[in-house]
Amino acid sequence: MNKFNLDADKGIILCKAKLTNKKSSVILKLAVDTGASATMVSIEAAMAIGINPSRSIHSVEVSTASGMILAPIIKIPSFKCFGVEVKNLQVFCHTLPPQSPVEGLLGLNFLKDAKVIIDFSRNIIEIPHKIWGRSVYF
Repeated sequence: MNKFNLDADKGIILCKAKLTNKKSSVILKLAVDTGASATMVSIEAAMAIGINPSRSIHSVEVSTASGMILAPIIKIPSFKCFGVEVKNLQVFCHTLPPQSPVEGLLGLNFLKDAKVIIDFSRNIIEIPHKIWGRSVYF
């Protein structure tokens, strides 16, 4: 079981994710969002690993605080979070406000096939070692 400390006093569950494309990598601070069906990363993060979201031929309509937007969908060759690597994870891209404490959201398309235990009484998140063995799509 992978165990990670949880600081729920801030009202947000944070995690780090490593996105890799060929030889480029970036580490992002994400909010775990069990209400989000899909994972979202910033456009800047995608560009940092050499993926240009404006070239995407797929998009998804997303509800944001500012209203509905059409967000490009990209595929991240290697997405690592909570000690687990998912190959070819599809995410959507969106630019967050500069004051945002995170660079994206970790959604259910990453978490849905796992047994995830969020234990607020012990301030930990537990995830089994061996889960996902496939590409994850939304």
